[in-house]
Amino acid sequence: MSIRKNKYLASIFVILMIFVGLTMSNLPGPATPTGLQTIDGVVYNFADYRTLNRDQIGMFNYFNGITVNQDYNMWDGWYADGYLAGMRHYFAAFVAYTMATLFETTPGYRPSVYQDFSDTIVSKMNTTIAEYGNESIEYSEWGRSSYPDYYFPDPNDPSGIPMGGFRGPANIMWTGHYALMMALHERNFNTGEMVDELTWFVEDWNNSLTTDGRGNPQEGGIWGVGLIPCEPHLVFVNCNAIPVFATELFDNLIGTQYMEGGMWKYGLNYLNNIMQDDYDLFAYVTQVSPTLGDTDTTPSDYPFMSGDDQGPTVSAYGTSWALMFLEYTQENETIKDYPVFIDTYGREISNDQMYILGSYKYPQNFVDVTAVLGSLFSIPLANQRGDYRTVERLRNFWLSSTNQVWSADGREMHYEEGMTSIMKAFEPVVTFTTTWGTIPTTMRDLGDARPAEFWDYPFISEADDDSIWVYQAEWDEDKHAFILTIEVDQTATLTFSNFDSAPTAYAGGIALQQLASVGSGHTLTLNPGTYNLVIM
Repeated sequence: MSIRKNKYLASIFVILMIFVGLTMSNLPGPATPTGLQTIDGVVYNFADYRTLNRDQIGMFNYFNGITVNQDYNMWDGWYADGYLAGMRHYFAAFVAYTMATLFETTPGYRPSVYQDFSDTIVSKMNTTIAEYGNESIEYSEWGRSSYPDYYFPDPNDPSGIPMGGFRGPANIMWTGHYALMMALHERNFNTGEMVDELTWFVEDWNNSLTTDGRGNPQEGGIWGVGLIPCEPHLVFVNCNAIPVFATELFDNLIGTQYMEGGMWKYGLNYLNNIMQDDYDLFAYVTQVSPTLGDTDTTPSDYPFMSGDDQGPTVSAYGTSWALMFLEYTQENETIKDYPVFIDTYGREISNDQMYILGSYKYPQNFVDVTAVLGSLFSIPLANQRGDYRTVERLRNFWLSSTNQVWSADGREMHYEEGMTSIMKAFEPVVTFTTTWGTIPTTMRDLGDARPAEFWDYPFISEADDDSIWVYQAEWDEDKHAFILTIEVDQTATLTFSNFDSAPTAYAGGIALQQLASVGSGHTLTLNPGTYNLVIM
């Protein structure tokens, strides 16, 4: 596909040179060793199983280090202070999504460190004013707004439809993410502890999308568009993509039929046919009620597409986000729109580098927050679409102004800006988005619940996590074997659960050792080295 040249190319190079000198040392590390093994006439090809690399695991260790073992209201190491405090819930949500894809890539490795991280990031997302005051997500995301208690259509008129404040449907930019984080936690760990709260949110959305808010059926729901405002009076495409995906996963986990029952049908039709720009891509925002102090419009004016004399507002941030999270629901729409999105928003630097405009209407706005996020979130979208060349070119561009930094113990990895303090705030974002875009499992893969029998498959339940790198860990039900690729830094023991009897680990097709029976599990102890194991 063609990518139009940008007349601001020269200024982009100047910006990059100001940020830091170009380096090209940030490509993914060497591929995990793979090979073939034959055991009792059965061939095991390790290339057939998903795999992580060292950078991806190092990225998890980095975020685990700045997330767990500090109070839920603390954000040390995230650089999310000042005006960025209002974006902390986004940081938490997207890191949770990144890690959910990482966890699913090695589904046979389910140590407590992964579950503890997931528990913690969900809890950080849900800090309340009652417990944490002005340091809470509730305060930074909602409590300092003009609508602490919100009614529709007049936010200040209690005779209207109550929207429930921070946890209500008219705060989908938080409730959608929080619910999806809980749904992914349940998908990954099957605890059942978050199901009741998750159910409450989905039922609340259903009420707002299919009724008038007073118990009477109404096509298009309370706001008439089948979508939910991300702010009390504005509907954004990206905010609604998240709860659509959360509803799909909820149905698949619980066995409900909200999607089949048409909960989002009207809204998806609105997104696909009305909330569109001149390229038939998603437009960014629709206004469904007056803003505070607005005296120039009447109720009959709503809803309408927000924009200017150039047409509706457009955003790479909103479009890339929505294309990725809506692909599970409407694959054909994303397949159709993705190349148009890259052609419309993409700008070429060289054969090896490109970036994404924040808005194709205003290409000079290159380094504002939404422009940066639009480019960065296009990386996992491209990965999900299998467009690995675009992934590589976007990563080359964004990582060219950073240094890859490993901790002193060689366990944690992140990307660090070289010279400019203003970009410090993007270090965590650049770290997780660029690495997220290399993980073989994508958000689309997480829409299905795991089969019921999955929870009876053998898995690694405990391990010396600080001494190992688990690249592959997956039970092959068809071949009745556990596939494990692992690098061991120091002698380490792994405990397996759900094996019916003592299994044997094979390396190179030859029996290495029989696992020891300990309590209800079986243990495997490995000396330093890298192993491709088939455990029968």
